[in-house]
Amino acid sequence: MQGDGAEHHGAAVLFGVDATDLSGNEMLANKLYDQIIFNFPHCGRKAGVKKNRDLLTKFFISCSKVLAQNGDIHVTLCKGQGGTPADHPVREWHNSWQVVAMAAKAGFILSTVVPFGSDQYSAYQCTGYRSQEKSFHVEGSLTHIFTRSLPLEMPKPLQLIGRITDMLALKKVPHAEDIRAHRDLLEQDVNHPTKILNKELVAFMEKRVALRCLKDMFSLVCDACSGSAYCCCSVPETVPYFLYSSNAELKQIGSNTSCTNQSSKLYLRPSLSYFTNDIIQRPDFTPGVMYVLNGLVFRKCLASQWNMPVYHEFMLLWGCETDKITEQMQMLMNTIDSAIAYIQTLIANKAMYSGKMNTETNTIFNSELTFHSNPHTENCTENFSCNYGDHIIGHINALSPGKIGNETGLLEVTLNLDLMAMCLLDIQDWRILWTPDDRFKQQFNTPQLRTFKLFSLYPPHYTHDVSFWVREGSIFDNLEFHMLAQRVSKGTILDIKLLDEFQNVNTGQTSLCYRIIYQSCDRALSYELASEMQLLLREELQNCFSVILR
Repeated sequence: MQGDGAEHHGAAVLFGVDATDLSGNEMLANKLYDQIIFNFPHCGRKAGVKKNRDLLTKFFISCSKVLAQNGDIHVTLCKGQGGTPADHPVREWHNSWQVVAMAAKAGFILSTVVPFGSDQYSAYQCTGYRSQEKSFHVEGSLTHIFTRSLPLEMPKPLQLIGRITDMLALKKVPHAEDIRAHRDLLEQDVNHPTKILNKELVAFMEKRVALRCLKDMFSLVCDACSGSAYCCCSVPETVPYFLYSSNAELKQIGSNTSCTNQSSKLYLRPSLSYFTNDIIQRPDFTPGVMYVLNGLVFRKCLASQWNMPVYHEFMLLWGCETDKITEQMQMLMNTIDSAIAYIQTLIANKAMYSGKMNTETNTIFNSELTFHSNPHTENCTENFSCNYGDHIIGHINALSPGKIGNETGLLEVTLNLDLMAMCLLDIQDWRILWTPDDRFKQQFNTPQLRTFKLFSLYPPHYTHDVSFWVREGSIFDNLEFHMLAQRVSKGTILDIKLLDEFQNVNTGQTSLCYRIIYQSCDRALSYELASEMQLLLREELQNCFSVILR
């Protein structure tokens, strides 16, 4: 912009400003700015991508000192330079300026990408091609808008698991008071999408059947061998989150935990169905009335954007006549199907009303609820999985007669509210549901369900490999490794894959090689920080497992 034009609009024009040291300029220091704009940064002449990446990094670090808390940074780059999918064509990552990764080093995330509008700048001239008066091409150039990220912290679900585990490390068995104190840590806002979804399901159900909502007062920690109706021997071990009091104990237990191991009796509840007996034995339990319970459940799972270690479960219990149980189950399936269709309509209407219908997503409008019959189990006469698209969001069981009385059957429904919310609202990562970022919360403060809009675009990912020998005679627990990696990385692992496995016939040792992808969906994650996490993971691998790093 020409100096006289800017001054005419009340702006102060400064020359010779070092973009990598904004706070060092006397005229700019001790002030905070709502917006900082840097159009077409370049080191000059034939500088390569590495030098320009360094320029961007220093610029973003400089901005962090003078930008207001809710301010934003606009960086305009020529076509292809940014290295994001918004570029057309997209350059190879190593040949781009990697603008999002450079901003992450200073704690910024990419919030918006828009075409560069040179017409917004009066008398703007694009000169400076290779430090000459010659103009450069601005066609296809993009303006990248960055905002501050929240500090990188452990997700709340992993925080709670860590606190309970710390109690055991101190040889302190968690009491009910301790658990209640920690339960508040995971309490969601009233306008959180899982809370809204629960409310909509209950409102839909109670119009069709007598319904009673129960308050979740059950403990988060269960004793597998307490003599209750359910014992850890009857539960697949990969499901409950067994709590070990030390790394040494984890090494000893391997993958053969049993009820005879007294120190491993405690586990975090994997389903609200573990309290079915407690509910139906209540004096006020009435067949024909549908009972609803909503609460947190835990499970050990492989690291993935769709696998969540903690989620909200929605459980229905419905006592009915034994000879009508098949008929009632079909009615229940139809009701759940209608409820999901109704909620889909609410979301679609909201999108159309706001003019933000996402025509590219096929998650919301094209997926249908389906039910698939599963093999019968010891406690169930009928068992169906409830599928939404490619995801199993719950189960419907007809429990064996005798739970309430020989003439009364019991239908039990468990639904994963978090996974349902992800499917319905087009949320692609479970960690988003636990973000404390206001940019997520404000999307549902109406409160109404609506399609989720990303506030962190194209977050960078970093790939690291780790190889090690498993000592002869030892068992390496793949699931425990995934959970360890999630804790060490503060929940920033997107995926873990086993690349290679072979056995040394001479030593009897097994070699494993894993590829780990780090990425944060809501906060800035730099390459340097991901590398630090990888080094820490290598240390913890040796502490927690009987392995030798390669």
